[in-house]
Amino acid sequence: MAQIHRNPVQAGIARLYHYEKFRAEWLTSTLRDQKIHCSDPTKLNDPWDCRPSFDYRRMAEDPQELEALLAFYRKTSTPDLVNHPLRPIWEDRVRNDPEALKATLEDLSRQLEFQLSTRRIYCLTPDPCSTLMWSHYAQNHTGVCLEFRVGNVLFLRAREVVYRTEYPIWVPQDMESTALEVMLTKSNAWQYEEEFRLVGTPHGSGHPLELDGDCLHLPPRALIAVIVGCQGEHDAVSKIVNECAPGVAVKRAERVPNRYSLSIINPEVVPLAQGSEAL
Repeated sequence: MAQIHRNPVQAGIARLYHYEKFRAEWLTSTLRDQKIHCSDPTKLNDPWDCRPSFDYRRMAEDPQELEALLAFYRKTSTPDLVNHPLRPIWEDRVRNDPEALKATLEDLSRQLEFQLSTRRIYCLTPDPCSTLMWSHYAQNHTGVCLEFRVGNVLFLRAREVVYRTEYPIWVPQDMESTALEVMLTKSNAWQYEEEFRLVGTPHGSGHPLELDGDCLHLPPRALIAVIVGCQGEHDAVSKIVNECAPGVAVKRAERVPNRYSLSIINPEVVPLAQGSEAL
């Protein structure tokens, strides 16, 4: 059964955040062209992430699963392969030789990984104050964190990543549905990220998740603020934002005195003096 992956509204989340290095050209493109730059799933820092592996032991232990696999192969193969005179010999070898079965499943794993390589992912989290994420993804707190509203056609399609202690048993014959599961399942070593993902596709004209190169287009007013890391170039970021999208706020992350913690400060919001009232 497929895992249920909540969208941010179902998870009770009103804002999502994306950490990245400060690249002036990328930030300019995001603000001016309203595009976000997505990641290639073949170049992620987790060696299991988006790299599917079908386990041959399940097929070896269950003859029905093995026959379902062979039926899947026949269904998805070209007519010349299905009707090839050596196909029955190959099938018997897969049934009786564990190494042949293992090689077949490794080939299917590579096929699925190739399918995933045509997609792109955009990683998000509900936490803008993660010291580890500022360190890992925002170049040691010198980068930025983009703040987004989720109540729009794009971010309502973000899906929650599921974290697992054991590697899942993927079924090759359900490859189409498995592809999304592979992209939304990670080891619980990464659970602190509380990740949501947008999965962009090169197909689907007019769909919010249709890729433009490696980018997805932002809906109007989806980007609320650019948060500058506590060791970042606040003036340089402010200059780009003011030139390209003056309606977007520029905030900054600051170290909390005497605590291992960060807080997000909006310099444009002046705190009320004690005892004063808002107009």
